[in-house]
Amino acid sequence: MTTLNHFRRSVRAVQFLQPHKNNVYNNFRLLLRNESSFVPKRILIVVKLSRYYFEKIREPKLNEEQFKQKLKERGSDYDSMMISHLATENVKKQVTEVLKKLNIEYKLINRKNLNPSNFAWADLILPIGGDGTFLLASNMIFDNKKPIIGINSCPEKSEGYLMLPMKYTESISDIFEMLRAGYYNVIMRRRIRTTIKGDNIWDVPFHTHEKGRIAGGERLYMQEQNEMSSNLPKIRRLPWLALNEVFIAETLSARTSSLLVSVDDENKYHLVKSSGLCITTGTGSTSWYKSINSVNPQIVQEILTLLNKEKQFTNEEIDKICSTFNDSLYFDAEESKLCYVVRDMIVNDLWPISKCIHPRKFCNKLTVRSQCYDASIVLDGGIAIPFNFGATAIMETYPEDSLRSLVLD
Repeated sequence: MTTLNHFRRSVRAVQFLQPHKNNVYNNFRLLLRNESSFVPKRILIVVKLSRYYFEKIREPKLNEEQFKQKLKERGSDYDSMMISHLATENVKKQVTEVLKKLNIEYKLINRKNLNPSNFAWADLILPIGGDGTFLLASNMIFDNKKPIIGINSCPEKSEGYLMLPMKYTESISDIFEMLRAGYYNVIMRRRIRTTIKGDNIWDVPFHTHEKGRIAGGERLYMQEQNEMSSNLPKIRRLPWLALNEVFIAETLSARTSSLLVSVDDENKYHLVKSSGLCITTGTGSTSWYKSINSVNPQIVQEILTLLNKEKQFTNEEIDKICSTFNDSLYFDAEESKLCYVVRDMIVNDLWPISKCIHPRKFCNKLTVRSQCYDASIVLDGGIAIPFNFGATAIMETYPEDSLRSLVLD
């Protein structure tokens, strides 16, 4: 949190404890509100492209009734898709109407027309959708100055951990009123800077989301020159910063990923064979990292039974153990440390659990050398960069790479 926000909270606490409020406190509080008031002049709205939209692109020749029947045959829920799609369109309409009334200039973009110049133009980035849309927008913010705040377009179907609470979806105007009044805090969410070294590190990246749904859409992010890799530097700092996690693995998930891993400034590399390596921030500790590491009631029940076959544990006791452990996986979004986890580490007689490297551990820097033949470095589940045999990647965090995320009081 910023120093100003801490100061404001302290003043509010003192006011609350005083039996008689006086003009000194009230005037001081008003001064602090005015100091932190934020009235954006130019807002870039990044709108989610719905599942309905993507499916519609895949079937351009079908009318709506035929399209609905086709989805039903695939086992997809047309009605659910349409509800989510219309909800996003409704929120987009409400936001633009509010901005027109407030005389705030805005631009509307989506996944198809991301342009760095639009992000440079705006003084506030406003994703509308879910966490995926927030991550998409954050990947296009390259410093710690540009603020971002997100609206959950369909909170009934999406948790939206990175977005504003559900109540603001129904009261868009309150968002800008609270920003103007200074009733917001700033979270400087740490992001992962990735530097890669080696040959073929300038190969064209793709976006996993587009590649999975639209043929030929994998070139979304690249406008690189088609120069021979031999004429390009052998070291490259990726422009995109990962807010949640960096995942390294063979592109074909069924194939074993062989990686050499060095933790912090350790000189030695450890060979790790697994289904991939996930390096996460505090923000990402609530996401994929949690899914990989969480324990479930069945596992806990079986372990407890092995320890004590005589004692019968209740479902409530087992659930409490699970929730206590799973909640302990979280760490603060502003923490400078990272945490890596080896996903499905191969363990057998020839490859016992390594005594030199933990399957999960906090670190300040992680260096990974690829022993793979068709692998990728994937940032926030979206942007994928080829990462094959001999290439090296260094993951670390810097304060200047943090994301300025606004949250309302």
